[in-house]
Amino acid sequence: MSKIKESKRYGTVFIFCAMVSVLLIFCCLVFSIWEEYKETIINNQKKQMLLTTQSMGENLKVFIEGYQSDLNALCDIEKENYKKTGREDWSILRSYVTNHSRFVYDVILENENGKLLRSVYGYGVASTYSVTEISQEVSFRQCKLENGEMYLVLKKVLRDGRSLSVVLNEKNYYNSLVSNIRLGTNGYVVIKDSKGIILIHPQESQWGINVISGRQEMFPNKDLTSLQKMIENQNRGEAGVSEYYSYWWQDPGVPEVKKVSAYSPAIIGNGFLVVSAVIDYNDIYIPVAAGFFKLGLVFFGIVSVLLGMVLYIGDLRVQKKKDTEEIAYLLELNKILEEMHQSEETIAHQQRLQIMGTMTGGIAHEFNNLLTPIMGYAELLMLELPEGEENYDSASEIYEASGKAKEIIQQISSLSRKNMETAFKNINAAKVLGRAIKMVSSVCPAHVHLEKEIALSDECFLGNETQMNQVILNICVNAIHAIGHREGTITINGNRVSSDELKQYKLSSVSEEWNYYLRIDIADDGEGMSEEVLKQIFDPFFTTKKNGTGTGLGLSLVEQIVHSHKGYVFAESKLGEGSVFHVFLPVNEQKEQEEQQETEEESGDRLRLLVIDDNPKVLRLLEKNFGRLHVPLTACMDFEEARKALKEQEVDAIVTEHDIAGKSGTDFFMSLQGQYPDIIRIIMADRVTREILEAKKRKIIDEYIGKPVSDSAILKAVKNCKERV
Repeated sequence: MSKIKESKRYGTVFIFCAMVSVLLIFCCLVFSIWEEYKETIINNQKKQMLLTTQSMGENLKVFIEGYQSDLNALCDIEKENYKKTGREDWSILRSYVTNHSRFVYDVILENENGKLLRSVYGYGVASTYSVTEISQEVSFRQCKLENGEMYLVLKKVLRDGRSLSVVLNEKNYYNSLVSNIRLGTNGYVVIKDSKGIILIHPQESQWGINVISGRQEMFPNKDLTSLQKMIENQNRGEAGVSEYYSYWWQDPGVPEVKKVSAYSPAIIGNGFLVVSAVIDYNDIYIPVAAGFFKLGLVFFGIVSVLLGMVLYIGDLRVQKKKDTEEIAYLLELNKILEEMHQSEETIAHQQRLQIMGTMTGGIAHEFNNLLTPIMGYAELLMLELPEGEENYDSASEIYEASGKAKEIIQQISSLSRKNMETAFKNINAAKVLGRAIKMVSSVCPAHVHLEKEIALSDECFLGNETQMNQVILNICVNAIHAIGHREGTITINGNRVSSDELKQYKLSSVSEEWNYYLRIDIADDGEGMSEEVLKQIFDPFFTTKKNGTGTGLGLSLVEQIVHSHKGYVFAESKLGEGSVFHVFLPVNEQKEQEEQQETEEESGDRLRLLVIDDNPKVLRLLEKNFGRLHVPLTACMDFEEARKALKEQEVDAIVTEHDIAGKSGTDFFMSLQGQYPDIIRIIMADRVTREILEAKKRKIIDEYIGKPVSDSAILKAVKNCKERV
């Protein structure tokens, strides 16, 4: 009995395995038949769709050619009438529009500039969305008329420059010849030009838009990548069938679907239009699937098991996708946090610079008020003491030191504003380079060697020595950082070149004002820079150094200073081969001269001055100095006191502090323009602002001088104003 039971058990297992095997083989066979049948049906449907588009393309071509023939005939009639009568006979054209009203809406005559001369209904072209050139004279267009409706237009240019157009009713054409073509449940036909502009579409709101860019504007959150690839094929004039992912634009919510599109070109003369038939992919194979429905019920159990496996695998894939998306999200979040951190550091740095700029103005003002009496009294001591005495030398040292302090204050002040004027002097280039190289050698580490080759003698340029020292030092410091800790060399060359040598670098514009330039080359054999880095080196806050070791302002300030000297600066570099910076400064042909001080005779008793300053020490010093020169001086501490003084005595020149008790000196001078037109007006300022430059340009003031001031600076400014008059 046990053997029989065991035999039956083995038999049952065998039958079950056999049944499962048969079922699996049958499933595979059915699936193979289904796939083959489905592919056959789909391919046949695609061929039919392609034939449909080709047929519609031929019909469209015949339609356009027919009305093109009408247009040529109308042009001949209009030309003949115009030749006989000298005017247009619109009775024939009006009759043509009436007799062809099914598709013809109007006939339009325009001048050579496209302006309406005449039409049956009086509407001209307001906008043109599509132009397809049929021949040199004839074009097929999609336009909106002044009545706000869209039309298809056949336009022909006449020999006299005018043009005659047949306006075709786009809606009637669509309703009569296109809309009755049914493709599945949601399918439709689209006609576009060779640039992708939609001419015919079931949704009128899409007429005249670009099939890609226009829909992106209408539906900004939709992915049109798959559609764009198919449109590129159509725009090349290709015929074919494509499967792609798009949307049902007419349905609420604009659902995404898989579509099948057959398309072919309709050749019209020199151009072509694209006829496209679109159908939902589901509309093709769902009817085929209905025939297999009953067979599907038989295998429902098997499918259920397989479905469970698929669901399990699908759940694993979904979980994997979620994990991937989460990892991508965390990476993106980390990137955003890093960018925010860098932005916070940049903003904080900018805020510190703004605070420094604000503080600089006040510091410069206070220092100038202190330096004015120091320089003034030092100059008085030098005038009263004989040269060669120890006290004279001490006074001279005080005067020179205060002069350097004045220049440093001007440099600190210039950092707080961009593109402000600086007091330039005619200075010897060789001397400036020599002193700058000494300064660079003092900061060079032992492993960096400094070489120089200066081929200059008496060449001069108009500039500021402190600023040029800053240019050389900033570039050399960058070179030291590029060399790093290894052995390296910095080479500084200086020579005089013609402007033609500057032009060979293909700069956008080279001034023709100067014939010669000073060329300063600063080269290093450091690590060099890539092209991407080289393009950004002069941008503010751009730096390749680690956080906290560089501000990114050094080379930006170099460019600003060189441009303020009417020069040029640029760099050449290759990774691993080092860098070279080229600085070109215009040569001043006038040789270096000592500044000549105004003499007492040049001032004379003819000059009567009014000085306004809220610092009594400055006023006392100026009264003493001008008293020594026998120049009458009236000192006032505010603008109201100055107004009273002007009423009581005659004044040749007024010199005032730019800002006194919150009131502007330019406003004060503006109020005096009509009352005292002949008085010379001079502003004293810690730094030259845009307001001062604008006031001088508008002749509200005659001149401005930088603080700290002296009697010679005021007399020189007055003399310059008189010479200009």
